[in-house]
Amino acid sequence: MSDDFSPNSRYRNVPLAIHTAPDGTQTPYVARRIIPAMERYRALERIRPESNLRIDDVAAQAYGDPEQYWRICDANGDAEPAEATKPEGRLLVIPLPLEVASDGNA
Repeated sequence: MSDDFSPNSRYRNVPLAIHTAPDGTQTPYVARRIIPAMERYRALERIRPESNLRIDDVAAQAYGDPEQYWRICDANGDAEPAEATKPEGRLLVIPLPLEVASDGNA
């Protein structure tokens, strides 16, 4: 069940599915997570990352929780967290969580 994920997990509301192998063995897995369109995010702030800045450090400073890095990645269209603060000097959107920023069209 997706409730097995902590409230700060990107997979919190993603359903679990079951794969049934030809021999009948069933294996649960997390269904595909659809990343919301970047246009849905509202900026809490914008920063220009400096060298050696890590995305989890940005999340810790912005949200008080380094595990919320995925929100920043999603809002900026970054699939790879390690690349989210590159190139240096790029304008990086720190979004309000969609749960807060939602205009009701979620």
